[in-house]
Amino acid sequence: MREYRIRITGEYDVLVVSPRMLERLIARIRQSDSRELVIPAEEILLPGYTDYLARVLEANGEQDGEKSGQNVYDVLAGQIENLKVEEDPCFDRVEAEFPGKIPGAGPQFDVEAREQFFLFTKQKNTVFRYVFANEDGEEASVLLEYLSY
Repeated sequence: MREYRIRITGEYDVLVVSPRMLERLIARIRQSDSRELVIPAEEILLPGYTDYLARVLEANGEQDGEKSGQNVYDVLAGQIENLKVEEDPCFDRVEAEFPGKIPGAGPQFDVEAREQFFLFTKQKNTVFRYVFANEDGEEASVLLEYLSY
């Protein structure tokens, strides 16, 4: 079994991409025939997470109440775009669409996976480990499992 390490690069006051979100994102990429896809936000976000995140970001002074919905999705898109597998970027592009491109649809993420990452998701017996710094600044990791949704 081949294991790849995924981490978010850059410095953030609040790390908002959870292991469950990555599981769902990778599962969608695995199901896709194309490196480019539009993913409805509710397919990767846990129910109520955007409301919670809006309050956290507002408490940290990182957004104003007027554009809180868009800011939450922009922050999520920015951190997803900064994901790296081993040392290479996972995505060429990640954009938050608020409202989404599809009429009547809610917020969406318009993503383009890098070729290498896309191919990694297609390999049999491949797992990903989400690596991040814990509250003490020490490295912690979670093995991502692809659950059925």
